[in-house]
Amino acid sequence: MKTNFFGEYECKLDEKGRLRLPSAILNQLGENNSREFVANRGFERCLYLFPKDVWTVKLNEVQGLNEYLPEVRQFKRYFYRGATEFTPDKADRILLPKILLDYAGIDKTLIITAVGEYLEVWNAEAYRDLINTEPEDISALAQKIAHLRTKGSNE
Repeated sequence: MKTNFFGEYECKLDEKGRLRLPSAILNQLGENNSREFVANRGFERCLYLFPKDVWTVKLNEVQGLNEYLPEVRQFKRYFYRGATEFTPDKADRILLPKILLDYAGIDKTLIITAVGEYLEVWNAEAYRDLINTEPEDISALAQKIAHLRTKGSNE
């Protein structure tokens, strides 16, 4: 059963570099869902946290791409590189690999934001910069995206 996450959470890494997942996120998983996740590099220099079942769907999508195309091979290398599976410990902490934290520029304070079925983990300052550069006309962006979705379903 997939979870649709919501919310934004400011968090801090502890002295050992562990991240305690907010209880609100864990509560959104519910008791029937696994607490297994996969972390990986995301776009725009953030990290993605996928629940394991969502990761499996993404893997199947990527595996179905045409490997004879150089762009597909390049994307697959990017997509798989750094993927790390984990389950939170009894204190709901995870240890993200240093190489992933470095990629996202995360050292102490971070923001976890929900993107539907997965989470993004951002350097707090980079996230604030992103929010400050949001389009002025969200309505126009929503219209454009809705048009793309409608167009795609007709093909």
